[in-house]
Amino acid sequence: MAMVKPPGGNRARLLEAAVELMAEGGWYAVTSDVVAERAEASEALVAYYFGTLDDLRRAAIAHTLESELEAPVLAILQAENALDGLVVAIAGLAAEGPSVGQRVLVESMAQGLRDNALRAQTAAQFQTFRDLLADRLTEDQAGGLVRADATPGALADLFAALIDGLLLHRLADPKFDAARPAIALAELLRRGPCAVDGDFRGDRRPTGYYAGSLMG
Repeated sequence: MAMVKPPGGNRARLLEAAVELMAEGGWYAVTSDVVAERAEASEALVAYYFGTLDDLRRAAIAHTLESELEAPVLAILQAENALDGLVVAIAGLAAEGPSVGQRVLVESMAQGLRDNALRAQTAAQFQTFRDLLADRLTEDQAGGLVRADATPGALADLFAALIDGLLLHRLADPKFDAARPAIALAELLRRGPCAVDGDFRGDRRPTGYYAGSLMG
């Protein structure tokens, strides 16, 4: 009886196999023969679709990064305001635990220190994310949803770095509450200087929109 191949074309199967292998064993675990075996495809197709083995590895990281950023981007763009969306996006990423995609992203950061092409590719994808976030924050600031003295571009850089940093802390410590600092920062940016008065507490639990989105 013939074995049923995984869904998708040969290129898609090879790419997914490379992602899985990189999550399991890192950059050098992705080899042509093992990728082809897992994808149930000919090894010659690796060179046909991707060129070199490193090109396949870079494509696997680009695919993973695009997939991992899709949910945060949608959360930010579809929320009533960007600050709400950012908190929900961060909580969602943290709630997943050490997923395949997150393991690959950590690998991409380490390998990028040695691979200029990979670093440039990853930087371009992150820049696109920061630009989208800055545009949304600019719109929200014009609507009075972000404090007027904030700089949207700088805030976009801050939140992009915050997402990465909190994710790393979550991967290292599964008990780490990544949503709490995101909520605290969002409140500061929403409420302005008054957020540091006596009723603001960094350990405050989610209320209102956050409670419904993160706990419901």
